Amino acid sequence: MKSLLKKLLVPHHLEYLALDKDFLIQETSLQVQRFADFPEEVTAGSDVRLPFPELVGTEEILIEIFEGRLPNFEFKAITRILENGSRLYFDMYIVEFRNDDNYQRLIIFFEDVTDRMGLEQTLVQATNEMNILLSTLAATNNYVEKIITSIAEVLLVTTASGKIKKINQATQDLFGYSESELVGQQINALAAEGESLQAVSQQQPQSSQTNVEVVCTAKTGEKFTVAFSCTAIPSEIQGISQTMAALQDFVYIGRDVTDRERARKRKLAQYVTTRILSTSETIKKALTAILPVICDSLGWDTAELWMPEAGEKLLSGSKRITAVSDPNLLRCAASWTKGSVSIPKFAKFGEQMTCGLGEGLPGLVWASGSPEWIADVTESDSCLRREIAAAEGLHGAFAFPILGDCEQENSENSVLGVMTLFSCEVRSLDEELLQTMVTIGSQIGQFVKRKQAEIALRESEEQLRDLFENATDLIQSIGADGHFLYVNRAWRETLGYSEAEIAQMTVFDIIHPNSSPESLDILYQAISKNDFNEDTFYPDSIEVIFITKSSELILLEGSISCKFSEGSLVAIRAILRDITDRKMAEDALAKSVSLLQATFDSTADGILAIDRSGKIVSFNREFVEIWGIPNEVMALRDDATTIAFVLNQLKDPQGFQDRIESLYEQPEAESFDLLEFQDGRFFERYSEPQRLGDKIIGRVWSYHDITERKQAEDALREEQAKSEKLLLNILPKAIAERLKQNETTIAEYFPEVTVLFADIVGFTALSSTMNPIELVELLNKIFSRFDLLCEQHGLEKIKTIGDAYMVVGGLPEPRADHAEAIAKMALDMQTEMARFNANNNKYFSIRIGIHSGPVVAGVIGIKKFIYDLWGDTVNIASRMESHGLPWRIQVSETTYKLLEHKYLLQERGIIQVKGKGGMITYLLVGKK
Repeated sequence: MKSLLKKLLVPHHLEYLALDKDFLIQETSLQVQRFADFPEEVTAGSDVRLPFPELVGTEEILIEIFEGRLPNFEFKAITRILENGSRLYFDMYIVEFRNDDNYQRLIIFFEDVTDRMGLEQTLVQATNEMNILLSTLAATNNYVEKIITSIAEVLLVTTASGKIKKINQATQDLFGYSESELVGQQINALAAEGESLQAVSQQQPQSSQTNVEVVCTAKTGEKFTVAFSCTAIPSEIQGISQTMAALQDFVYIGRDVTDRERARKRKLAQYVTTRILSTSETIKKALTAILPVICDSLGWDTAELWMPEAGEKLLSGSKRITAVSDPNLLRCAASWTKGSVSIPKFAKFGEQMTCGLGEGLPGLVWASGSPEWIADVTESDSCLRREIAAAEGLHGAFAFPILGDCEQENSENSVLGVMTLFSCEVRSLDEELLQTMVTIGSQIGQFVKRKQAEIALRESEEQLRDLFENATDLIQSIGADGHFLYVNRAWRETLGYSEAEIAQMTVFDIIHPNSSPESLDILYQAISKNDFNEDTFYPDSIEVIFITKSSELILLEGSISCKFSEGSLVAIRAILRDITDRKMAEDALAKSVSLLQATFDSTADGILAIDRSGKIVSFNREFVEIWGIPNEVMALRDDATTIAFVLNQLKDPQGFQDRIESLYEQPEAESFDLLEFQDGRFFERYSEPQRLGDKIIGRVWSYHDITERKQAEDALREEQAKSEKLLLNILPKAIAERLKQNETTIAEYFPEVTVLFADIVGFTALSSTMNPIELVELLNKIFSRFDLLCEQHGLEKIKTIGDAYMVVGGLPEPRADHAEAIAKMALDMQTEMARFNANNNKYFSIRIGIHSGPVVAGVIGIKKFIYDLWGDTVNIASRMESHGLPWRIQVSETTYKLLEHKYLLQERGIIQVKGKGGMITYLLVGKK
């Protein structure tokens, strides 16, 4: 308004005041004070009636003007007496001013009419001009309003304090707010957290335009980037107090550059990722640097890298071969979180958890090989940590695969790992971002594969170098000119030349002319005549003599190979072994064999001598006769033929062969074993290594016929076995062992045993009517079944007395369940007796007595040994049987107490027992 009024009033020498509805001065022109009665009171915020007392009493008129009921009011020819005594005449014109923004003021115009009091016509003209200017101002406002509405960019007008005064339709469309919701609000309400729009107006002097990009938040919570230009609207009205300068407005014009910014950030992420991959020496450095770059450039808060164990080994640089965890599980190998975000539980749980195929967000991507997007993980079942994420404020997430082979996305090993990113905000699906990250994942995957190949190549080169350097063989490579390109440590140590000397010499400087002519011809043809190509035939092995630095001669043999490039020879490689000692040993062995041959032939044992490789060196006449090998076969000296002939005569040919092969692996071992021939012969085979000085040069085998001795030993063992079996049938094994140790008296006290006596009722009467042989056979059948029951229940049979059977439980090896074992035996004896009667059409009954207590058991005497029991327990057990009932099992009170919890027993009552008087006894019925 200042600018407009200045243009309107200055040509007409008018001054003005702007009032609010409380008659307080809001705005002044520069020289309006000269019309005041009290010039010092003409200040912003002062009551206009103080400097202009003429207005006292006109308040109702002013209110009517303010409220639009009265268009204007004027004072004519007001007089002021100036300090110099002159008079000042002026008119006051009061009008209302209002624009479309409801900006309402009272404007008081002051016109100096001292010089033209009589010029009424001029005053009318000035009044008309003023009305025209006001109309023009209103039209201008309408015009500007239409321009603002039609602008496609965001437009906001704010006060200096940042309060929104005006917005256009584009602003409403972008931010989702209506005009009434934004007008009067601070402009910073549109900025995202951590951003400021009001600060834009304070960055540059007010006369300049400021350009800046700010992240804003729509009513829906969606964030986007807006590029704003901010311009101040300065005051142009002169003569008004400078304190009003703080009321000037700011115009913000913005354009949504979210897509452009996202594209820029995506390109930046790709560029930085490419730069990191191109400059990183290791996979670990690259991936740990990429995580924060992706988060920062794309606006995410935390990132994790998930890899199987193979990937973890790449990051750690481990050369471990054996797996320490399931290779089919993903683990969090690396992570990064923005410093302003605190998610300790989420991060810790991620470090501890694993994901299989299809498990959790990483597992889904691992299984499919495709990216996944989750707008809010707190509402997704795909996130295994959704409760923790909800508690720590994480929402949006996406994951993308690190593909090792773009051409085989569905191959088993194409997905090397998965990268997951999380945001504290809900994030809607961004397809372009997913595609960008898939591209970045492929870049990372190719980098990992390339580094894998580099690591594998480096390890292979190191292994090959270590293999060559640590090999005991002499390895060399000779150039086409005969100079040495490479020799290994064994070569240098064996020949004694330094590296400097090797660099100056050729192979012809150290090869002796007495070397194999064929080997010399190969070297001469290849190096001296340069007559060697890929079609030239050469043998796979050579034998040469090299001259050491100390002028010694060493004999070498080995293999050679030639390397060609574009058809020309570039190198001759050879792997040689020092066979000097072996040759000397072979010569010595030949001499030794000739000297020993006579000794071999005169020896009664068969003897065979072989060398280190298993070839037959010598044998005597007895060896040929033992095996019956024809002379023509032995003359061949063919190992395979001889072995085949030998194996056909043995019962265990595989064992024979295995023993020979084991001695090849243990050349210093001696061997002794027994061979059994299919024709019944037995031979002892003995073998020991043959040494020449400290070196083993072969092995000698001797074969001694022990057939007669073996037959005698087998007969003796058979008789001993019979004696042992007979003794064990009479005595318990432990007692028999003690007798074999020549113990004269064997007796042991057993505090807790159970003794059983059984008697076949009616058998004595039957003996008078049956043939004795038949009677014994019948009794043998019954007692044999009882013997089997003893073995079944782990009891010790003591003896049989006529038709009575005695057995004990709890010795010679004590056992806690001796009474229960005897009870089972007694019940089974009844069953066996009934079965015997049914099978043999007999009517025998059995009477059994049982008692528990201490006994003494042992063997006494020096002839007809028998293991027997002594003690009152034996006598009472016998009385339990003799005073018992047919087909009943009578037990003493002592045994009853041991059985009452597991067996059914009936009290018989008190019976009179010889030597004991009355005793309470029980009848065993069965098991509970």
